[in-house]
Amino acid sequence: MVTMMSTKLTKGGQTTVPKEVRTALGIADGARVYWSFDGRRAWVSATPTDPLEVTSEEDFYARLAEAEEARAAGRVRDARAVSTELKARYGLA
Repeated sequence: MVTMMSTKLTKGGQTTVPKEVRTALGIADGARVYWSFDGRRAWVSATPTDPLEVTSEEDFYARLAEAEEARAAGRVRDARAVSTELKARYGLA
């Protein structure tokens, strides 16, 4: 069952997580919460979402485009190259 609750947003963009939600998720003062957003809706959780979880076809193609951009920009490395480097470093080649 899904329970809908509402809270107000402050001028600074802050909101209060309802006590029932904090209790159910085990969120204490100072805890980090994680926001997920799929372009139409947002949700909060006490643990980060699985970065490999795909929620829609739109999400799949958006993540694919992000991955291609990251690779082109050199922000990620090819797994095979990393494996080869580590094997050589630790004498496993």
